[in-house]
Amino acid sequence: MIPETDQPRSSELNVFRKVLRPLIRFALARRVPIQILIDLLKRLYVSTAIGEFGLEGRRLTDSRISVLTGLQRKDIKAIRASTGKDAMGTVSAGHLARLVAHWRGAAGYQDGQGAPLKLPRTGADPSFDTLVRVISHDIHPRTLLDDLLALGLVSVEDDMVVLIADAFLPHSDQDALLAYLAHNLGDHATAAVANVLAAPSPGAHFERAVHYNHLSESSLNELESLSRRLLQQALEQINARAIELQDRDKGDAATTNRFRCGAFVFCEDSNDPPARTSAQ
Repeated sequence: MIPETDQPRSSELNVFRKVLRPLIRFALARRVPIQILIDLLKRLYVSTAIGEFGLEGRRLTDSRISVLTGLQRKDIKAIRASTGKDAMGTVSAGHLARLVAHWRGAAGYQDGQGAPLKLPRTGADPSFDTLVRVISHDIHPRTLLDDLLALGLVSVEDDMVVLIADAFLPHSDQDALLAYLAHNLGDHATAAVANVLAAPSPGAHFERAVHYNHLSESSLNELESLSRRLLQQALEQINARAIELQDRDKGDAATTNRFRCGAFVFCEDSNDPPARTSAQ
């Protein structure tokens, strides 16, 4: 039970309504069940609490995480047991795609009818562990299994891993599209949240927007065209300079910093109903 003094304000809840709605639209379009997202949210709450809200020099206890997150201690204990420190890292879409493709196409991983075998998690070849080792020796099998379960691509029955999906990607460039969606939106959200949490001090990240609500269609078209042209020019100039700087910095042991500059243009006719999306 969250104390009344810790209840989020309506303005804070409105942030989640606005930000999560397009992600829920995406989840529905891709037929991602709500329970998968709930399980993922629980894991993210725990991993973020451990990574960013701990006390220096002290282990964050399950009780403290329960107070921070509102999760029951039994759930926190189960999450910690199943996703240790090594499993908190992310896995690229390419790894998941290659694993599913190998499972469905490589000799030794299909039955007599060509269907993917149910694989024991560990043990003699073929097993899920040996399949992961074919894809990469740098990723722990449990990490890949957690991501596949979160995406609804596999299930586990009596310690046997069952492939559910026909394929990881519906067409060849989906991994790149999804990676850009995750990284661009993720970095923008990270910058925006950091700026808000820094208040009343100024935020460290540049984030600006121009927004107008009462425009004719011709004005909207003109602004969209102008924005695309100017933003494209800016990104091209930044990209050219970034290449020069990266070439200059080669060999420097301190080159561990990451940079992303994004741009987007959003136009909407407020009189039109929301576009309907067919679930895939």
